[in-house]
Amino acid sequence: MSTKVRVALFGFGRMSQATARNLLKDPSVKLVLVASRSAGEKVGRDIGDILEIPATGLDIKGCDQLPQHLAATRPSIVVDFTNPEASLTNLKTAAKYGAHLIVGTTGYTKFQTEALRSIANMYEVSLVMAPNLSIGINMLIDSAKKMAKVLSGFDIEVIEEHHRYKKDAPSGTAIRLASLIAEGVGINPEKGLIFGRQGNKSAKGREIAIHAIRGGGTIGVHRIVFLSDNERIEIKHESLNRNAFTDCLKKAIKYVHFHPPGVYSVEEILGLETPAPAPKVIKMDVS
Repeated sequence: MSTKVRVALFGFGRMSQATARNLLKDPSVKLVLVASRSAGEKVGRDIGDILEIPATGLDIKGCDQLPQHLAATRPSIVVDFTNPEASLTNLKTAAKYGAHLIVGTTGYTKFQTEALRSIANMYEVSLVMAPNLSIGINMLIDSAKKMAKVLSGFDIEVIEEHHRYKKDAPSGTAIRLASLIAEGVGINPEKGLIFGRQGNKSAKGREIAIHAIRGGGTIGVHRIVFLSDNERIEIKHESLNRNAFTDCLKKAIKYVHFHPPGVYSVEEILGLETPAPAPKVIKMDVS
């Protein structure tokens, strides 16, 4: 009989709750720890109470005593849905206890991303930076990169829609889509991306505009429109519910569990790109 993969969740917002609900149903996974902000009202409650399901026996722990909780539960994989500042501290603690790291948190600076890589290298654990936890979104990204190589003479617009509570606009996924397309058509992403249009500004062919819509309970919609004088091509992905993200996450959990420590991308896990040679990671002071 195979041993279940022991998983911990850091943070218990909308994404973590959807993840917990699905992991509890997966016979190959055992959810052993849920940790949240120490001063939060969720600490001490059974996750079943929040998920509106029967009691699970798994109470939410405060991150202020994370070392004790990790020592008691010994998860082999930690999935983080917190914020960049909290995650750097919490994930370093998890790595010290030998847990591999899957990071669904978005909004990291380049320095913070390198700090996470350094943590994984220092403690010899795996790291998956997974801001795009959806099989469909990653297929959209893969398709967009291929299309960009052919449609270099087209005008390009990226439109994304999310629920009213999403804090960042445009989404990290939309920015990544636009950046990858820009690279494919020879546009400098640092100069050629613009956010929305105002006044009489017209499309000039050497830029990609990103538009954000916020409202209602929309989970997530991303569209890429390629336009020439003679034709229009549009590709679109829509998340119908947050289970779309957990389907991909479960693939990432199992991939990390059965592969040696390393830094992996979601595209690599889904088989959309071949593994790249391991980059040289510069050790940083992440104390």
